[in-house]
Amino acid sequence: MDSGIKEKPLKQLAIADPDLAVAVSKSLAQKAGPVSSEDIALLVDETLWALSAEISFGRAVAEGYAELIGQTSPPMIERYRYLVREFGQKGPTLGRILAMYLSPLCKHGDERLLGHFLDTLDIMLAKGSYTLPDPLEGLAALLNAGDFESASVYLDLLGHTFAQDLSYVQCQHFAHILPRAVLGLAPSRRIWQIQQLDRVIRAGSHLADSLLDGLEEGLSLLSKESLDRFVTLGLEKLARSRKLAAKFLSLKSKLGRDTFAGMQVTVPLSQVRGQLNRYLRARTGLAISVRPLSEIPDVLMQADNRKTLVCSDGKSIYLPAEISEFSQKEENINLYKCLTRLEAGHYEFNTFDFDLEKALERCRRVPGSGSRVPGFEGSNFESDSVRELTSTIQNQKDLSDLERFSQIFPVAALATDLFTVFEHGRIRLLLSRHYPGLVRQAMPLLQREAVRMLRNIKPNQALLVLYLKIALGIAAGGHLDIDTKIRDHTRKVAQHFENMIKIDHTVETCAELVAANYADLAQLLKQTAPSQRLEEIYKPMATPYGRTIRPDLFLSAYRGFEQIAAKLKELLNAKGIRVYKSQIRRHLIAASGAISHDDLQTMIFSPPQNGPAGVLHAQQPIDLSWLDLAKLLGRDTAAPRLSDDATGPVFRYPEWDCNLQDYLSDHVRVLERTIAGFESDFYGKTLQRHSGLVKNIRYAFELLKPEGLVRLRPWIEGDEFDYRALLDFAVDKKAGKIPSDRLYIKHIKQIRDVAVLLLVDLSRSTANTVNGSQMTVLDVEKEAIVLFCEALDVVGDAFAIAGFSGTGRLGVDYFGIKNFDETLNDAVRQRINAMAPQRSTRMGAAIRHATSRLEKVSAKVRLLILLGDGFPNDLDYKQDYAIKDTGKAIFEARSKNIYAQAITVNMASDPKLDDLYGTVRHHVITDVRELPDKLLRIYGGLTRN
Repeated sequence: MDSGIKEKPLKQLAIADPDLAVAVSKSLAQKAGPVSSEDIALLVDETLWALSAEISFGRAVAEGYAELIGQTSPPMIERYRYLVREFGQKGPTLGRILAMYLSPLCKHGDERLLGHFLDTLDIMLAKGSYTLPDPLEGLAALLNAGDFESASVYLDLLGHTFAQDLSYVQCQHFAHILPRAVLGLAPSRRIWQIQQLDRVIRAGSHLADSLLDGLEEGLSLLSKESLDRFVTLGLEKLARSRKLAAKFLSLKSKLGRDTFAGMQVTVPLSQVRGQLNRYLRARTGLAISVRPLSEIPDVLMQADNRKTLVCSDGKSIYLPAEISEFSQKEENINLYKCLTRLEAGHYEFNTFDFDLEKALERCRRVPGSGSRVPGFEGSNFESDSVRELTSTIQNQKDLSDLERFSQIFPVAALATDLFTVFEHGRIRLLLSRHYPGLVRQAMPLLQREAVRMLRNIKPNQALLVLYLKIALGIAAGGHLDIDTKIRDHTRKVAQHFENMIKIDHTVETCAELVAANYADLAQLLKQTAPSQRLEEIYKPMATPYGRTIRPDLFLSAYRGFEQIAAKLKELLNAKGIRVYKSQIRRHLIAASGAISHDDLQTMIFSPPQNGPAGVLHAQQPIDLSWLDLAKLLGRDTAAPRLSDDATGPVFRYPEWDCNLQDYLSDHVRVLERTIAGFESDFYGKTLQRHSGLVKNIRYAFELLKPEGLVRLRPWIEGDEFDYRALLDFAVDKKAGKIPSDRLYIKHIKQIRDVAVLLLVDLSRSTANTVNGSQMTVLDVEKEAIVLFCEALDVVGDAFAIAGFSGTGRLGVDYFGIKNFDETLNDAVRQRINAMAPQRSTRMGAAIRHATSRLEKVSAKVRLLILLGDGFPNDLDYKQDYAIKDTGKAIFEARSKNIYAQAITVNMASDPKLDDLYGTVRHHVITDVRELPDKLLRIYGGLTRN
């Protein structure tokens, strides 16, 4: 847009509201086409008129015009102006609402839908303008998403709902729940689910909540016809009983649940997820799980329109959130199982261990490969060429080895699809050897789908026929119209494939097969359009149910390990030491990022299984002392000073995998370490700085001490008579009443039997400074620990202190600072002085180890206090996974009669803390400077009774 046009008409608006003028200018500047001065003048005039009534009204009008200009016709903009003016004259609040939510409708430009909206608006305004904001926001969301049909039936729903005789509270309720319910429906089913909700509300508005509950419980999975039939049955019950109909529609009655089960065809992943995860764990022995495809980041979703029902990233198998491919529920469940069982083969037979260097070494014996890279073919492909070519391809950033391999060929997509054919065929043959029953069950399902697809596909028919023969193990039947050349080519390639796999069934064999067959297949495909280049006409192959290999997902999941492996290989190669990157990466994944010089020696000594001939390996140990693995792996060496013997007892603990819904046995390694204390005046200075608080603490905790003997009355037996009870006894007897036999006083010795372990998070984040202070979070925590020690020393409770940190599941450190059997001596004080920030926070393992220590203490009350500054976070231990494992560890402690209480400092309250610790088992102290005082108050409150 011309700057002159932009500046002059907006000057008036800039005088009235400078910020608004800037926002409007930016919005208009982003328009694709020119913006006329008339449009801008209209925007300014109407905005100034609205600003004169109310600032928020004016801003809504400006935003509405800025959205419409250049996006809809002039008559529709004029219609917008007329309606905003009309409703604005009734009040600025109503005008602002119309200005905000009318623009998406006018932008769509459908007069019929606009008329429908105005009719619904009249109905809702009869109840009051308070009914408008949430429902209209929901309408705008549907329109902005392009779901115009749903928007129309949603307007029907609003009109029929608010046309009923509703109270103020009921109107508020429906205005709140209807838009949220509608937007929560799956877009593919939203239209007819809204229609059924409309139908139920017209029959009785009190049933709306029941149907919405039923949709959440599973009715949303029913087909259009089944849901219609279910709602009909529910409304039939309304004639007999409102309560019966409500329970039926909400699936709270047995009849409702049984009817739903009989109608259900669609199967949600949540229904079979636990079963599939247990199967994967039992078969592969790996901690892999199934997840919905929706969890794949948007940036990694495939841009093409191929239907994908299954893929993997090396950590998880991704499946649809629900499957409704077949008309029978059992068939849909079976599809989930078959896809999972086949996909597990990629993990079991090492698809993701593909190594580019190995593949190129294998391809050197392939003449006429069709590669676009010089030196790739035949006898010219020697070791030096391999290294040069590998180096060239490695420069392509953010590509996996398999993607780089495909880039060697003129049409990378064709090479990728050809690799998929051979790799799926390799997996099929290996599955046939190990699990013949699985293949007999799963393959017919894929074969039927492939034959159906073959009838509808012509351009890449040769590739799909090849897939049918090699990947699925069947030849195209005579009833299919397949060219003779394609049949002959398929037969020849399939025979070559089977011969090669018998000799070597590693994944790199598939790369060699691609190199051997790419040129012939490309020539065959070119014949479909001789006048065009293959890269212009080639479309990626569609496979049955979208089974595809996604090396980009694997790279995204293990990018850190990939980079470390590449760097290690580069450093070793520079010293003339040969090792494959895939071996290093595989070890890093298995060991959660840990690797040692001994591990590398093993890789150098031993050739990989079925590795290529002629690769030289060391015959004697190689000096790797020059290789600084700690620096390469990013290990933090700024740890507190340890005792001379840095080793200590090692313990193994399980870890809860929320994706598998099962424990990973002996998954985490905890090392007990001792911080070597050092002399410092920190402890003494802390007592001096808080001398007043220390005095109050000592007095308060003296009061927590037991008083000695407690007199309890009235008792049936005891140490002496209660003379007041004797008087009551005599009076009752004289009056003819039955007197009480509770005539004694009992003396009980009061004993305070408490043991507490304070577990402190020593993660790197505790090195952050506190706002308004030079102290770090850990400095303040240490001050609180000093006061904690003084208080517990006064009251006499048994207590221990420990810290924890680490990196990875095999590197959790547990630092003993004070044991239960230690007195508060100088050595303990020096260890408190020496506490310093460490690395990451694998909280579940630390809690389990602290629990094992605490459960050995014989005390009536055993308390575990967790002191930290955030959520658990470690390698492969983040977000929901870490929260669920920590919550499970706290639950385990409670099952052993150990009470866990968390204190989180230096952060705002977060609802996820309830998921982490429980709703009443944590305190949040936003200002960490309050910790020393509040820690003692919290402890006193927990143990007072």
